[in-house]
Order: sequence, then structure tokens, then C-alpha cells
Amino acid sequence: MKLLVYSEVNAETIASSLGQSEYSYYFVLKEFLPVLRQLGEVQLVKDPMQEVDRLYTQARHRGEKCVFLSFTPPHKTPLGLSCPTVPVMAWEFDTIPSEHWFGERAQDWRYGLGKWGRCITHSGMTVAAVQAEMGADYPVVSIPAPVWDKYAALRQRLAAQPRRERLTLTVRSGVLLDSHDAAFLQCLPDHDAVVLAVAAARNPHGANCKAAALPTVREESLLRITYRYAIEWYRLVGRELFADWQMLAKHRLLGHPLPEPIKPDLKVEKPLWQPGEHRLELSGVVFTTLFNPGDGRKNWVDMLTAFCVAFRDCDDATLVFKLGSTDYESAINDMLICMARLPRFACRVVLLTGFLEGTDFESLIEASHFVVNASYGEGQCLPLMEFLSCGRPAVAPRNSAMLDYIDEEVGFVVDGWLHARAWPQDPRAAFRTCQQQIDWESLVKAYKAAYECFKQTPERYVQLSQNAVVRMENHCSHRVAEERLREFLHINEAHLP
Repeated sequence: MKLLVYSEVNAETIASSLGQSEYSYYFVLKEFLPVLRQLGEVQLVKDPMQEVDRLYTQARHRGEKCVFLSFTPPHKTPLGLSCPTVPVMAWEFDTIPSEHWFGERAQDWRYGLGKWGRCITHSGMTVAAVQAEMGADYPVVSIPAPVWDKYAALRQRLAAQPRRERLTLTVRSGVLLDSHDAAFLQCLPDHDAVVLAVAAARNPHGANCKAAALPTVREESLLRITYRYAIEWYRLVGRELFADWQMLAKHRLLGHPLPEPIKPDLKVEKPLWQPGEHRLELSGVVFTTLFNPGDGRKNWVDMLTAFCVAFRDCDDATLVFKLGSTDYESAINDMLICMARLPRFACRVVLLTGFLEGTDFESLIEASHFVVNASYGEGQCLPLMEFLSCGRPAVAPRNSAMLDYIDEEVGFVVDGWLHARAWPQDPRAAFRTCQQQIDWESLVKAYKAAYECFKQTPERYVQLSQNAVVRMENHCSHRVAEERLREFLHINEAHLP
């Protein structure tokens, strides 16, 4: 059988496409390739409209079956091909688009799904959403990306050696900012520090951070907060304002003409963070999260603020943000400002960009004790699945695709509730679906419970770790993916080339 595969982003463009729309489909395709090659001859195509039907015709002339697997959302999956087409889609909402706009019929996913006659997705929730629109007998199957097997060697190594208290990894051509580094406080440009101090003096909660992100009066007295911000405001802003006032008063008393007002320079200078090689040493209890900072679903504000409040007096708790995007400056700047608006914290926060080579990525997994997710919804979440596959318990919610594999047996569950949302590609921003809002206090409690579990009940931590490995073997291994693909595509092993 010949299997044609395609994703909009490919090996040649992935380096410049990190963080862009649908870039993650390329990584999903990569994980499927070893399994697909067990089922038939695989050929990657770059231009489906030009290549697929030609290759399909050649296969038919040889008496060979041929299927086109398009790793794209339905509204971007090619229509009108002669070759049997199966979209392989990730989706994190509880309904699929069932309307179209601007006369584009393909935006209504029912249109394409009706023509293709089947589809593959990665979660039980998406299967239910498709069948709710297409009928209970519509051929759709959940096959998560098979990531479990590639970490077999790492699992064996971790099981054979005692956990190292300190571990160092190398970042090639990336940016590293560490809140325990003395230079960390210099990362904010001066103009941002001034704006920050003024905003803090006017509103202690800050403009970009949730009010819940700050401790309540029960946790820290209002007097202490007010005193701290008053001192910072005077140091950064008030001193210059009083100097200006004194100068103006002097001119008036002496009868001198007032000087021309100086227009403030509001130009925002970009942070001078140049990618380079860095060495990162991790110790203590390490929580790690990997995501695209431009993806609003990932909810980094809750992850960051809840961590800094949960461990404000704990200097051996570390949160590593591994940011997967080529456009990282604005995200890092926002994170730094958000941290500066919080009361002082003793815990460590690391912001990390750049590519981690295979061994260094495995070192990050090894150095981590927990993987963190606070997303409003996931199509499947490869990083979460990868860390769990290596025996790293999770701090995560049970929503969307995570309903299939997250529970108290593999980690610490974060509560939430449904709230109305629009489909992300809908320019009308019409509420047609739901995602789950994260309960911030529940996230704080989950962080603390995870930390206490590792510190005080190591036997429970070991059990969670073992449970995670077994859970993911039955969820996202080559064996599971091959069985489901073979059945879904009607591939008879005896007829394989």
C-alpha cells in the first residue's frame, strides 16, 4: 500500500515556522512516520494538488492501493482529489465548525468531511464532536501521535541510575533568563520599569496579571504591599517628579520664564537579547512546561503567577518555561513585567528559548520532576505526552484531549469550568463552542501538592511515575497507533509490500 503524507509546514520550513499557525502538525506527522512505514510505502508530498493524483494514478496502474493522509485541519485539507483523502486533524473544542463565512464552503467542516467520508483525530472528545455533526456511524478514530516508543532508552537509563541532584544541559543558539541570576533584574528596559512602577502605584494588581495572582490580605498585609510599591514608585518615578516640582517652584519665585517642556521619548526599545550558547544547571524540585507563547490557549499567566505565589518562600522550587517560537521577545518581555508586578518571591523562574539537541532535551526531561499544563484546551499536547511517557507526573487539567490520559493516577489535577469561546479561525468571533477556564486557586494547590509529594512521600511519587509510563504506553505507543491505523484504513498485513 502506498501512503502519501503532507503537512503545510515541512522539514525545510519548520525552523522559520515555529509558533505559526498549524506548525505543530509537522511534529505530529514526524511521530506517525515510523508507524506508517510499517504499514506501507510512505512518500511525502509538498504540493498536494500537483502531486497526489499523479502518484495515485501510478499506484493504480501497478495494482497498488493508495491513500492520501493530509495532516491539516479540514478547512485546509485539499478538496477535489481523485485519491482517497483522510484529514488527520487536531482539535481542542467540543464542537466542530458547522457554519461558513465569506462564501467559503470549506470553513464548514461538514462539507469536506462529507466528501472525504472519514477522518483521523487525536482525542475522544473530537471523535464525539465530529459524530455529533456527521452522525454516530461516521468513520472517525482517535489515534494520538505515537511518542512513547522513542523514549525507551531514556526510560531504561533513568530506571538504572539514581536521580542526580544537579543536572546541566546546553542550549544551542537560544536565550536564557534566570530569576536567580543577578543580571535578571536588568532585563527590563528603563521605560518599562517606570511604567511598571506607576501602574503598580495606581493598581497593585497590575494591568496584565489577574487579581487572583497576588496574595490575599490573609496572606500578606495590605500595609506591606502598599509600603513596598510606594518605595519603588518614589525610587523610580517620584524622585524625578519632586525634582521637577522644585525646579518649577524656584522659577516662579525668582520670576524667571519657565523652560520649554521636554516631550517624553516614548519610543520602546526592543530587548537586546541575542541568541547564544548557554549552560543551564537545574536542581531542587523542577516543574517544566513547553509551549508556543503566542498561543493564547496555553495560559502562561496562570502558570507563572500561581507558581510564584505557591512557592514565594521556597528557594528550591523551579519553573522552567521552554518557549517554542521564533518570535519570543514580546512574550519574554510580558513575562518579565508580570513577574515584576508580583510581590517578591524566592522560587526560581527560568525562561528558555532555542533548540535543544536530542541529548539536551532528554536532559531537560531527566532534570524535571513534573510537567505542567494550564491550557484551556488541547488537541493532544505532545510535550505533556512525552514527559509522561518518561515517567514525569503532571500538574494539569482534565479537559479536551487531556481527558483521555490525565487523572489523579498520573499527576495532580487542576480544576476548571466551561466558558464560551469562538472557533479560532472564525473572523466573526461568534460564540459557538466551549473551552475550560482554569481555577487559579486549584492550580496553586496542585503545585503545592506536587512539591509536597516529591519531598515528603517519595513512594507515592514513584508510583505516579510508573503509572504515567504504563498509561502512555496504552495511549500513544507504536503498537496502539499501528493497530488502529491498520483497522481504520483496512490494511491487510498479508498484502503489504
